[in-house]
Amino acid sequence: MRMRWSVLGMLIFLGIVLLCVGGEAQGINRAGLVVRFGDGTVITRCIEFTEDAITGEDVLKRSGLRVILDYSSGMGGAVCKIEDEGCDYPQVPCFCQCMGGGECIYWAYFHLKNGAWEYSGTGCSNYYVHNGDVEGWAWGPGSPTGGTQPPVIPFEQICPASASSPTPTA
Repeated sequence: MRMRWSVLGMLIFLGIVLLCVGGEAQGINRAGLVVRFGDGTVITRCIEFTEDAITGEDVLKRSGLRVILDYSSGMGGAVCKIEDEGCDYPQVPCFCQCMGGGECIYWAYFHLKNGAWEYSGTGCSNYYVHNGDVEGWAWGPGSPTGGTQPPVIPFEQICPASASSPTPTA
């Protein structure tokens, strides 16, 4: 009988410890998004997430913007259209404005690094975004090594600290 109470007491203690440790709320991470359309219009979004990292594709999908992607290349999703700008895949090829040997117009993908845009060498499905990162997309002429850039807008301007955010203490 005494052994049963000891085991029961230990299980209750472990349950309390697990509640205290496992019950902590995971922090909210945020990433900025800058989208520049062909007419120069710019939309920004602050995307919140609880994961350690999400993909660039997740950032776009969680932005609330209408996005069409093409997964036929086997390299993840190629962005064909954001809102009303781009190609209506699958009715037309995803890079419908890159055909015929002339100027190629497409959605170029960037990451803001040290205050400047860096053209992404990885597709949005395979690039991981972390807290404080800023992702950029721009519709316009480009090549396989670069394209039209969105305006540089710092993370703090896209995702300002809210009044309800706790101030870190030492």
